[in-house]
Amino acid sequence: MSDSSGHFRMPDFSGAVAVVTGAGQGIGAAIARGLAACGARVVIDGRRPASLKQVADEIAAAGGVCEWMAGSVTDPGHLTALMARAGGSGAIHVLVNNAGIAGPTTPLAELSLEDWNQTLAVNLTGVFLACRAAIPYLRAAPHGKIVNIGSAAGKRPLPNRTPYAAAKLGVVGLTRTLAHELGQDNISVNTVSPFLVDNARLESVISAMADAAGRDPAELREELTAGTAFGRPVTEDDVTGLVLMLCSSAADNLTGQDINVTAGAVMY
Repeated sequence: MSDSSGHFRMPDFSGAVAVVTGAGQGIGAAIARGLAACGARVVIDGRRPASLKQVADEIAAAGGVCEWMAGSVTDPGHLTALMARAGGSGAIHVLVNNAGIAGPTTPLAELSLEDWNQTLAVNLTGVFLACRAAIPYLRAAPHGKIVNIGSAAGKRPLPNRTPYAAAKLGVVGLTRTLAHELGQDNISVNTVSPFLVDNARLESVISAMADAAGRDPAELREELTAGTAFGRPVTEDDVTGLVLMLCSSAADNLTGQDINVTAGAVMY
């Protein structure tokens, strides 16, 4: 996506409807802002009304259109209502499944069934439920786009984070199978797998991992960052840029893919 001078050109989503789950902060909020800046009408959800309203107000102040609905992706009724509000009697063009929780930082041998179930319920079952609710509306679009936000944590050892890693790798399997199921409907399904996204969530995760290992958080962060090819973390904008591309016509023949955004920490 570049103009005649070779400069990057943002995609045009004018007239499109996009749903972003878990968009009250972090990556989800950045993606919602990006889609709105490209002209999409964006409908966001999350668990905290105040955060959702703040994101929607920021988008409106920048000239975009954003609506919000508070609720959990573990609630099928909420997702049915969310998609109906977004699609109405027409189409949803884009669904970005970003909602997720970090889950516990605990050795598996000490992990409670409740923590395991809760992490998978949000990070994996929530993706299933959102896709299922959105599919009738995506089928009404000329070319529907589903982008699932996974994590490279599902593809490399991440001590004491078993339920999170299992759920995120499960998203890859869901993506690949759903891509085949929906290909005949001209709906693309892809996963974006970030790692070390430099935001508040990362700081919280590193702090929990350091506590569990009896280590200094700054030392652990430096060690993780040194393991990337570039020696640096990635940004929310890095993830957003890839999501925008996957939702655009430039990716009309790209489906079933799992794409890393990791500064080279994971290459498979």
